[in-house]
Amino acid sequence: MESKQQENIDLLLDKIISGDLSDSERSYLHSYIESTFQDEKLSGFMEMHWKELGKKSSNEDEQDLRETKELIMKMVRNRKTEVPKLQKKNSVRWMKYIVRAAAVLTIPLMIFSGYLYFRLNEQSLLYAEQTVMQQVIATPGSRVHFALPDQSEVWLNSGSSIEFSNGLMKQEQRRVKLKGQGYFLVTRDEKHPFIVEAGDLSIKVLGTSFDVSNYAEDDFISSTLEEGAIALLNSSGDKEIATLKPGQQAVFSKGTKELTIHQVDTRLLTSWKDGKLIFRDSPLKDVTKQLERWFNCTIHVDPKLLHLGILYTATIQNETLGEVLQMIEISTQVKTKIKNREVSIWSE
Repeated sequence: MESKQQENIDLLLDKIISGDLSDSERSYLHSYIESTFQDEKLSGFMEMHWKELGKKSSNEDEQDLRETKELIMKMVRNRKTEVPKLQKKNSVRWMKYIVRAAAVLTIPLMIFSGYLYFRLNEQSLLYAEQTVMQQVIATPGSRVHFALPDQSEVWLNSGSSIEFSNGLMKQEQRRVKLKGQGYFLVTRDEKHPFIVEAGDLSIKVLGTSFDVSNYAEDDFISSTLEEGAIALLNSSGDKEIATLKPGQQAVFSKGTKELTIHQVDTRLLTSWKDGKLIFRDSPLKDVTKQLERWFNCTIHVDPKLLHLGILYTATIQNETLGEVLQMIEISTQVKTKIKNREVSIWSE
């Protein structure tokens, strides 16, 4: 009977190493060790189990044993001590050393076995599923629509990019970093706020739809809210500087650091995500800037035209660049020319 019990305990200790120990088996092992801890017989048994777990006696083995002993003693003194980051391929070897060192030190498994098992398992999973930064890019002249790991939808405008972690759902805050222009339809999650980092401005939301523009060549950062509510934060993200209501746009000057908020027709500012550009009495300078991004071209405008107060009204969807230029000529009485994606606009 006694021999049978020792065989059972042997099996359970081996299961700790393989990671197959069930909750009921763990409870049984704890009870056994607790009832016999510091018993001479148990000490001998633990010594035997140590020797059976590994046969090598190299200097490397001794060094690993010393390090493991130090690790275990730290954990016993302070349960919150972090387990060193282990490469996945080494986690089993370290588990063996920890169990072996425990045998030599006669530290009761009820103190640390469960804790170490789960911490080592976490570290193995950490390396098996390492947090990796991912990037999605909309090349000049293109638009991209995709879903983030939390199922929030993102539209990227021409020449834009977004960075995010593949572990987005495991973070306290769902953070993404935007360059260029993006439209967001955020999945609501009150416990995990969604934050868009856009240079000197961050936008914090729970669940809503909004647009953010942060092109490097622009002298401003803007955010336009369609539905829900958003808070604007400073660049460090620790201070709320304003909140927006649906139908409002915030414009932050990169130069003066001033923030202005005004009512807008959000349809005009977010239609790009639906494959349309809508202009309503828009200045020629603004029109040409959007056309450059939309068609991936360069537009040169005669400086004289920029001071004539020319306004442009149109909806562009499936038209080619040439067709758009013809529309501009007809509606504003200017001349246009295109060569190798270089456009010139002037007046006679």
